Amino acid sequence: MKHLLIRLSWLILLAIAITLLVPYLTVQAQPPAQGDIPQIPHVKEGRENCLGCHEKGVGGAEKIPPDHAGRTNEMCVLCHKFRVGAPSAGATPAPTLVGTPRTIPHTLEGREQCLTCHQTGVGGAPRVPANHAGRTNDQCRTCHQPRVIAPEIVPTRVPHVPSVGKRSGCADCHLQLGGRSAEIAKQHIASIHAERGVDCVDCHGGDPTKITKAEAMSRVSGYVGVPKVQDVPALCASCHARVDLMRQYDIPTDQYAKYKESIHGEKLAQGDKNVATCFTCHDQHGAKEVKDPAANVYPQNIPALCAGCHANAQMMKPYNIPINQDDLYKKSVHGIALLQKQDPRAPSCATCHGTHGAAPPGLTEVANVCGSCHSATQDYYLKSKHAGTMPGTPKCATCHDYHGVMPSSEAMFTGTSTRDCGTCHPPASPQAATVKQLYDAITASATAYDAATVAIKRAAGTGLIVAPEEAKLAESKTSLITARAVQHTLKLDLVKEKTTKATDTAKAVQADAEKAISESIVRRQAMIIVLGIIALAIGSLYMIRRELYRQLPSKE
Repeated sequence: MKHLLIRLSWLILLAIAITLLVPYLTVQAQPPAQGDIPQIPHVKEGRENCLGCHEKGVGGAEKIPPDHAGRTNEMCVLCHKFRVGAPSAGATPAPTLVGTPRTIPHTLEGREQCLTCHQTGVGGAPRVPANHAGRTNDQCRTCHQPRVIAPEIVPTRVPHVPSVGKRSGCADCHLQLGGRSAEIAKQHIASIHAERGVDCVDCHGGDPTKITKAEAMSRVSGYVGVPKVQDVPALCASCHARVDLMRQYDIPTDQYAKYKESIHGEKLAQGDKNVATCFTCHDQHGAKEVKDPAANVYPQNIPALCAGCHANAQMMKPYNIPINQDDLYKKSVHGIALLQKQDPRAPSCATCHGTHGAAPPGLTEVANVCGSCHSATQDYYLKSKHAGTMPGTPKCATCHDYHGVMPSSEAMFTGTSTRDCGTCHPPASPQAATVKQLYDAITASATAYDAATVAIKRAAGTGLIVAPEEAKLAESKTSLITARAVQHTLKLDLVKEKTTKATDTAKAVQADAEKAISESIVRRQAMIIVLGIIALAIGSLYMIRRELYRQLPSKE
């Protein structure tokens, strides 16, 4: 009994001692005060994987100390708190991580390999900065997250009560109101939509059979009013994306899909209402057929249509887009052909940038865009060193510009201005020697062709038949044009093959023309001599006759 009491006493004393020592032990086990712990100098969103950068010190991020080995991402934020406001004392931010990282402006589907484009800046993509060297595709998305795209608006037709009669009751009322209301009604009545039976209620909803405004434009009647800007593409697509409706008019039904992929559609989906929609380009209420010369989208009207926004300094300022494209285009060979010569084959803005799928072609795509018209030249270009994938290799626009395409000439071979060969190839370089040979071959052929042209005109001016020579000269011109296209291959032997043929043909034509002219001169001279002899003979006969009559006896 005595021993039991002694043991219980020791246990009680031990329990008291432990109780008294626990607070001290707990304090010693606590981490340092929060003021001494480095704060997290960046936002939390998209950067929850702390070890992705700090385990190896990627991009200059502070590496975790040895005594933190084995800790998880969840354990990091138990001690290290995200900074609020100004930096606090003792904080050691990683300079490369301060601020909010750029969001990824596109979807990740099919684009998971970030470095494929961003390592070298393919197609104008931002290049990986020097302090990001060594990071992998997976590490990119540790900080950079896809931009949140607004939910897609599904094309759904507006519920409404069909119109009764040939014309919507809405127009009858709005015409009486005058002002803007009457103008809109007149535009719709004259539109292709009204001609095809599309009425106001198809877009605005409501009941056109009602007489009073309250009944016709009530929510009960399905009236939705003026559609929101972001709803317009889907509203138009509710008809224009339907094959069953558009097939009878031979209208494609992929415009809405293209628009969503365009720069306009992407910006609109991100909440930017300062972009073009269907209404912007297609005359809103007064929509006209593309073949109507009064339509905004008539080929000759497209440059002015695009310039309505893209030449507006205030509208383009947020996007850092230059506003001189329209001025450059008007002075270009394309603009002169389309706007001054009214040549429908000439390209407009939509030809190169697309219509509903409007997007600026990157440098890697320009050759393909130009090649849609200049197909033969594109084939030759793709066989040249210029078509390589190395950074700095020239594309079509490097030598011919984008919007301000000027007439090409052999002067580009010898010039040193912005778009001439001399800009990239100094006079003493091996490439300059090849350029000089190309220049000599083509100019010699062009000179021979010009000389033959002059000779044929002289021959035609003398009344000679020159049709055979003109046919041969056309062959020479074809060879010369081909040589000017073949020079894009940068292969001298191929160019000389064409120029030699053009030169030889032209010289043969010139020789034939000059020979014909010479023979004509000889024939004319002989004719003059013969005519002189004939005139002399006639004169002699006249004198003889006169003398004979004089010698006859007088009748008296």
